[in-house]
Amino acid sequence: MIGDCCLILIILLLPPLGVFFMKGCGADFWINLCLTILGYIPGHIHAFYVMVKEREKRQQVTYSVVNNPPQGQYGAVPPA
Repeated sequence: MIGDCCLILIILLLPPLGVFFMKGCGADFWINLCLTILGYIPGHIHAFYVMVKEREKRQQVTYSVVNNPPQGQYGAVPPA
């Protein structure tokens, strides 16, 4: 995964490239490419929006894994 500082620099230079690194060649990339072609600032706004949503999703997954550990443990004998 690319670091947040590098990602911000990439988004400032080429917003669609930053979205491509985060989401791949999906709908968000194409939306951002069209917004960047129509106006450079809307492309930036969308790219930063995608970045914030990705960070929130990662934090939510990390939070749920930390607070809800798996029920079984490795090497544990299943109940009979």
